[in-house]
Amino acid sequence: MTFIEKNTSFPAPRNDLVRATRPQAVVPYPQDWVDAAQKLAHEFAEGAVQRDLDGARPVEQIRRLRESGLVSLLYPKNLGGGGGSLRDAAQSVLEIAKVDGSTAALLGFNYYNSLVPLLTDYTGANDDVVRHAANNRFFWGNVTQYVNKEFVAEHHPDGGFTITGTKKWNTGAPLAEITTVLAIHPDRDHYIYAVIPTAREGLEFHNDWDPIGLRGTDSGTITFHNVRIFPEDVLHWGHSPAQTGPLPLWASFGAIFYTAVFIGRTLGALEHARKWVLQGRRQGSFGGVSISADDPFIQAEFAEYWVQVQAAQAYFERTIAFVQEQWDRRSSLTEEDYGAIALETLSLRTFAARTALHITPRVFELLGGRSTAREADFDQYWRDVRTLSSHDPEVLARRVIGKHVLHQDPLVFPPHFKQDKAG
Repeated sequence: MTFIEKNTSFPAPRNDLVRATRPQAVVPYPQDWVDAAQKLAHEFAEGAVQRDLDGARPVEQIRRLRESGLVSLLYPKNLGGGGGSLRDAAQSVLEIAKVDGSTAALLGFNYYNSLVPLLTDYTGANDDVVRHAANNRFFWGNVTQYVNKEFVAEHHPDGGFTITGTKKWNTGAPLAEITTVLAIHPDRDHYIYAVIPTAREGLEFHNDWDPIGLRGTDSGTITFHNVRIFPEDVLHWGHSPAQTGPLPLWASFGAIFYTAVFIGRTLGALEHARKWVLQGRRQGSFGGVSISADDPFIQAEFAEYWVQVQAAQAYFERTIAFVQEQWDRRSSLTEEDYGAIALETLSLRTFAARTALHITPRVFELLGGRSTAREADFDQYWRDVRTLSSHDPEVLARRVIGKHVLHQDPLVFPPHFKQDKAG
C-alpha cells in the first residue's frame, strides 16, 4: 500500500504506470532545496543515457520527486507545502537538467501548472485544492493549450460541465494523478479552468509522443469523451468577471522553468565535454599534448562557451529576483506590471534558448569523432533544447521584444474573445 492509499480516498490511479509514481514513503521537506535536488540529480544520472535512448518515461524519478517533497516546493507552508522560493524551484530544475532533461522539464512544468490554483485567484478561494495537492505530494499534468478553439465545454443538467474534444501537447498528464484543464465556456466568451484526476472516466491518452528530444516528458495527445467537470472541479477566478485571455503570470513562470532547462542542459553538455577531453587526445589535437584538455585551441573554444553560459546564469538570477519581488506583491499588480514581467521573462527565455542552441551542438568541435557514438549520447543536450525551444519560435519572441523596446509601449494581452457578441 502506498503513502497516498494510506492517507486519502483519492481515486485509484488510471493504470499501473501512474500507480508506480506514488510515494512509498515521504520524508520531511528539506532545509536546503537545491542540495536536495543535487542529491536526486546524482541518483537520476544513473541510467539517464539509456532512458533517453529508449524514450523511457521517468516513472521512478517522478516517484522520488514526490517522496522528497520537491513537487510541492512552491506551495506555502500554511497550506501544507514546502514554502520554498522561486529561486529554489528554478535552481532545482536546473540541477536536475544537467543530467536528465526529461525529468527536469517535467518538474518545471509541474511547478508552474501546480501554481494555477494560486494564479487564478489571490484571495485563497482555491486553497483547498492546494492543500489536497500538497498533502498527497501530487505531480501535476496540464491540459492547457490555448490554440484549440473547438475545445468547448457544455453545461451538464446536474451542474458543472462536460467536455468532448482533443488537445495536443499535454506535458506530464499521462504520468500525473491530477491535471489542470482549460476549456472554453459554453457561452464562448471566456474560459473555465478546472482540476481533475487523470483517472476521470472518458479520458483517452493516445501515447503518441515521439520527438527527437525530451523523449520521456510524455507530452502526448488526450481526447475527452464526454468528460464530466463537476462544479467543485472548477477553479475560482478572482481577477475580473471572467477569464477572457491568458492566465496572469502563467507564461512568465513557464519561461523561467524553460530557462532552467536550457541552462541546465548547457551546463550538463559542458561538464560531459570537460570530462571527455580530460580522458584522452582526439585526432588533430595540437602537437605535443597528451590530452585534448591541454590543446590551446580547445581551451579557447571551451572558454567561449563557458563565458556565454555564465552570462545566461547571471540574467537568470536577476530575472528570478525580479519576478519573486512582483509575486510577493501580486495583489497590487496592474496590467502594465503583468506586461513588464512578461517582457522580462520572454527576453530571458529567448537569450537562454539562443545560448543553449549555440553551445550544445558545438561541443562536438571539442571532442572528435568518437563522441558521435550513440552510447556517448552527446547529442541529447541539443535534442532536448531544440525540442523545448521549438514550442515558441525565437523569431516571434524577438519581434514582440523589439516592437515594445523600440516604441516603449507597454505589453498588453488582448482578450481572446470578441467583446461584442452578435445578437
